[in-house]
Amino acid sequence: MVDAEVLRLRLRELDRRVTALREARAAGRDRFFDDALLRAAVERHLQLALQAAIDAAAHVVAEEYADSPSTYREVFEILARHGVLEPDLATRLGRATGLRNLLVHGYLEVDPARIWESLGELDDLVALAERVARLLP
Repeated sequence: MVDAEVLRLRLRELDRRVTALREARAAGRDRFFDDALLRAAVERHLQLALQAAIDAAAHVVAEEYADSPSTYREVFEILARHGVLEPDLATRLGRATGLRNLLVHGYLEVDPARIWESLGELDDLVALAERVARLLP
């Protein structure tokens, strides 16, 4: 059974980070590209938002299903197989794990244009939060 407090903590963190990312996006594309500190803040918020999403999803998988994912991407695939996520959402979230990995491990190769583009994909993180929140007792 899902530990409600564990899941709620991750969902709150996800919400906090998505809110910050939406504020950064509202500042506009030009400011994002001109302001190195803003870009750095966005990268960090994005990394933590993605990690919170992964952690929330992994918690659900670990507590509710017998499946054993070997990758972050697979966590979302399992949730789709069990009807928690729509397959296309799971695919997009699975791709987002690659961005998380880039931010953590390939930070020298981060393309600001890709980061800006990802700010238009925040609804996927919100959708994940809504779907897994339905599992809360």
